[in-house]
Amino acid sequence: MNNIIKIKRLENNMTLEQLGDKVGVGKSTVRKWENGMIENMRRDNIVKLSKALNIPVTDILGIETNDMPLDITTIYSQLNNERQNKVYSYAQHELEEQNKIIDISEYQDNDIYLQSKVSAGTGVLDLDPTYGETISYDGEIPNHYDLAFLVSGNSMTPTFEDGEIIFVEKYPNPINGALMVVQIDEQAYIKKVYLEKDNLRLVSLNQDYDDILANGTNNIRIVGKVVF
Repeated sequence: MNNIIKIKRLENNMTLEQLGDKVGVGKSTVRKWENGMIENMRRDNIVKLSKALNIPVTDILGIETNDMPLDITTIYSQLNNERQNKVYSYAQHELEEQNKIIDISEYQDNDIYLQSKVSAGTGVLDLDPTYGETISYDGEIPNHYDLAFLVSGNSMTPTFEDGEIIFVEKYPNPINGALMVVQIDEQAYIKKVYLEKDNLRLVSLNQDYDDILANGTNNIRIVGKVVF
């Protein structure tokens, strides 16, 4: 599914930045989509992306057309009159309710509070909110997150580039195989976390970097899990 975005982008001779401009997001967001991180993708961006790449929305979402349910009109035509009236009344009610809903995302600005820099390399991090700042952000913002950090370093490329913003949901316990922000002693990292018998192993996506091991002799703090 994620490959279709990159394949179609290249077929259309577009760079990450050019596709991002068509959709209205930064190139880092497009890169994340190409890596399969579409869980928090806004509906309007899915539509814009499908138009920019000239592909169906179902291709972006990875939905096989033969897995889709029957068209509602096909089902409706098979019902008797009484049941058709019930369906019509229910659909009319749902439409009225839908029209009452305001998508607040259309009215939200894209200012975020940037907590600090989190390292994808050296481990330098300051979690003191005194040093935070509010910045404008043109990328995709998750529906729910607690903290935002600026990535420093390249150990998590190609998923996270140096200077990208990551969003973190506070979570005090390690999740095996998850991307998490972890503080070890005076240093903190964004890494894949693996639980071992006597160690907590932090793994970079960039294979040029060695794993980091922490155990009972270290002061370990799980800041939270990365959300997309």
